[in-house]
Amino acid sequence: METNHLLQKGELHIPCVLTQPEPGPVQRVILGVHGLGGSRRDQIQAGLAEEMALFSAATVRFDFPGHGKNTTPLTLKNCIDSLLEAARYAHGLFPEVEDLCIFATGFGAYVTLVALEQLLELPVKIKLVVQTPSVLMHLTLLSMARLSEETFWAMEKITFPTDPPLVFTYRFYEELMQHIALVPHPIPMLILQGEEDAYIRDIDIRRFRSINEQAKLVTIPGASHRFMEEGAWDMVLDLTRDWFEFEQVLLTDWE
Repeated sequence: METNHLLQKGELHIPCVLTQPEPGPVQRVILGVHGLGGSRRDQIQAGLAEEMALFSAATVRFDFPGHGKNTTPLTLKNCIDSLLEAARYAHGLFPEVEDLCIFATGFGAYVTLVALEQLLELPVKIKLVVQTPSVLMHLTLLSMARLSEETFWAMEKITFPTDPPLVFTYRFYEELMQHIALVPHPIPMLILQGEEDAYIRDIDIRRFRSINEQAKLVTIPGASHRFMEEGAWDMVLDLTRDWFEFEQVLLTDWE
């Protein structure tokens, strides 16, 4: 069962969708955090919510500023504030559930990592899965735009042909440069990386894993950035369920 909601706080207007298991009680709460150019309705997040509902989990998905139906200006601060507001909302819906499980991909994983200390202030245990995390998001943005930093600076802004179009200012790029996720983080997490990811460098993911000793890295053979190859998404779902349930990877020899 899906219901739409609009979170409003100050200048933030955050469209959300809540997916609940039907029938039966909610045993787990998941916050789905989409990537750059995605939305609460994208295939990855919708697929996650549908699958997890079969296992008595409720999932809250939301649009970042500038994405989907969220018309709030795209800044890193607005993205962090939107994430925190969505996390509070998800926890508040089911305060009796002890864990808040977060599944974040790409840019959403980056924002989650940057905001992690604030997320840990919530009165709930955070369990975290980051899929293809853009730990050096400013470099990922340049790679996706196929621009040098000098060209970006000269152009002042660039537009991605998404729906709706995404406009990135050089000021937004500077925000990304000032907030690096390639640092130690204080909780265990599962890192999912596609072997054939064209945007997130394997060397950066392995550096990230090396300085986060509580993290588990799983590289999925043959998978690209969005894990749409045959069998890849099923593996993501299996690994995610295990992590949210047991906070460990039950299969061996993945890293």
